[in-house]
Amino acid sequence: MLLKATRFVALMLAALMLGMGLAHLMQLPSRMAWDQYLWVGSTVQGGLYASSGTLGAVISIATVIALALVVYFVREHDRPGFRLALVATILFGLAIALWWVLIYPVNVELAKWVNGPVPADWTSYRARWEWGHAAISLVELAGFGA
Repeated sequence: MLLKATRFVALMLAALMLGMGLAHLMQLPSRMAWDQYLWVGSTVQGGLYASSGTLGAVISIATVIALALVVYFVREHDRPGFRLALVATILFGLAIALWWVLIYPVNVELAKWVNGPVPADWTSYRARWEWGHAAISLVELAGFGA
């Protein structure tokens, strides 16, 4: 019973995490065409993603913990699916690592733009932020498939 409940929780958390990632992926073509005022205004100054950061971090970490518990319980009870559960855990963990490598440094820079000037090379930050989220969502999709 504990394994089924843990699997259910892990699946729901992974679906929530994937949903946030796929939203970024679907927005990518439009957002890459936005001008400076629209992109910076919505992303940096408008607070469009204000709650995504905190809530997303909680869901991300909870997903990896729940998946790790599934790996443990599957192994402990000698149930099928150990390798796939392990792959899912690794991929969702990789998604978090990619966020720290690709997105966090850009977020640090973007925080300077809230009340300050936007640099001339703002499009390079936009590209890294948007494509970074796209890459992360594909890793999460692969993890969800596992």
